[in-house]
Amino acid sequence: MDRFPERSIPGVRYANPRFPKLGIEVLRLSELLGRVPRSHFASPQRPGFHLLMLFTSGCGDHFLDFRRVVCRAGTLVHARPGQIQQFVLDQTLEADVLLFTPEFILPAISAAEGAALGTSIDDIVPEGVTELEPDALESVVSVMSAVKRGYNKAESSKLSATILQHLLYAMLLTIAGHYFKSDSPQMKDSHFSTFQKFRRAVEEGFAQTRSVESYAETIGCSAKSLRRACMVACGCSPKALIEQRLILEAKRLLAHTSLTVEAIAAEVGFSEPTNFVKFFRRHGGMRPLDFRVKFPGAHSG
Repeated sequence: MDRFPERSIPGVRYANPRFPKLGIEVLRLSELLGRVPRSHFASPQRPGFHLLMLFTSGCGDHFLDFRRVVCRAGTLVHARPGQIQQFVLDQTLEADVLLFTPEFILPAISAAEGAALGTSIDDIVPEGVTELEPDALESVVSVMSAVKRGYNKAESSKLSATILQHLLYAMLLTIAGHYFKSDSPQMKDSHFSTFQKFRRAVEEGFAQTRSVESYAETIGCSAKSLRRACMVACGCSPKALIEQRLILEAKRLLAHTSLTVEAIAAEVGFSEPTNFVKFFRRHGGMRPLDFRVKFPGAHSG
């Protein structure tokens, strides 16, 4: 992994020392933590790649955005690109870790499959963490072993990369299969495809616009259809989802940087800091600086 500077939260670029051009790396947690100076993990980070961690022994903590995650054998954690996560050092935890870029994920074989599995591939693990049931754990461990074998035998070749792409895809589908059923009405519903397009558009544009109509135009549907899709998929209005994403980013910046409230306001799309403070109080339940005091992060030193 290789650090790069950002205006706000420290980011981490994907870098595979063994295969620089390969978009996946397979290693143990102890190996990951031990190959760079401890200072690398001293503060929260925003990886630009996926981290999928299957914990195999020990018990300890991991932080994912504003949640303390208790990890033990059978815990599966997924940190998506752009999320804030932090390792806790000097624990007895061990895990199998997959680091992979979004581009390395094999595209769906067909458009129909892509629409049905879009959510599971994007999210992989609902809420970012889950305790695998025995049958799910057995399946995931089996596929993880195949991924590790494939990586250990890999060469700097197109064939090796293709094999690993398929093995990773099998892993993601195996995990997704324990949360989504192919005959589920939700998976068949075209609303879900619209919902996923909207989520991706919000991720890219929440700091530029909070207009539901603008997002509907971007993804090619009416505002009414977008609202219906969001309500079917998650029970929230598109306006609420946009606001939730903006508040999450503001909290990340408050907790993990020393940026001023004025700078954070500009970062998330407010030209007037007073309007941002009002927005944060309404949707975050307190003033921005009160949140910073409540949740001190990297900015505290």
